[in-house]
Amino acid sequence: MRNFLFSISIALILATDVRFSLFAQTYDKVEKGSEQPEWSPDPDRKTRFGQEEPTIVETKKAGPKITNFLVYGATIGSPGSMNLNLGYYYKDVVFRASGGHWRPHWWGGQVDLGYSFWKTPVITHSVSIVAGSYAVDPYAPQVGHGGQNRYPSALNVPGYNHWNPTFDDLIIRSYVSNLNPTLESFLEYKSRENQKVFLSQRYIGLTYDILLGNFFLQVGVGVGKGNFSNPQLLLQMGYFFDTR
Repeated sequence: MRNFLFSISIALILATDVRFSLFAQTYDKVEKGSEQPEWSPDPDRKTRFGQEEPTIVETKKAGPKITNFLVYGATIGSPGSMNLNLGYYYKDVVFRASGGHWRPHWWGGQVDLGYSFWKTPVITHSVSIVAGSYAVDPYAPQVGHGGQNRYPSALNVPGYNHWNPTFDDLIIRSYVSNLNPTLESFLEYKSRENQKVFLSQRYIGLTYDILLGNFFLQVGVGVGKGNFSNPQLLLQMGYFFDTR
């Protein structure tokens, strides 16, 4: 009995020693290998721990051009009251043409050559030298509107070609009345103030132009030869499409 208990004690001691040795070896392996972090060097000499997702660089969408684009649209104002427009912005130079033909005596046209001194994707400022001509045929206009002091009548006959007759016109009308009262009445009727008046003008001028998004504004002054007094106001505004 005594020898049996001694044998069991020796066996327990040996088993405990073997278990402790196995645990110590396992701990050494874990301590030396498994807890070391993964790393990989980057080309820019920075150490990156772990596996990272590749960086995706988004390409920015190109913004609208500030030059080298075509514009086309419609405006109201000079030269033709209602105008179709076509132009091109090339670097710092602006080419533009505008106008319309609505009746034989109601039309207008203008060409612009400009310099663009301030350009952004939103707004473009420019100054232009312009040249054009126009004709209108208002019905019974009032003297003084538009700067006129005298309107020509629709009848191109000496003595009857002014609404407000001059001294020479009155002498001619008196002479015609003495010769033929019927003819004088007919000529007076044809030259009366409730007829249409045919006015025309040729001009050159200087304008300041703004293209704000798709809104266009042009304002300036012009001088020329025709039925209108100088200087003249040049103004047109409208909506432009573009190829930016």
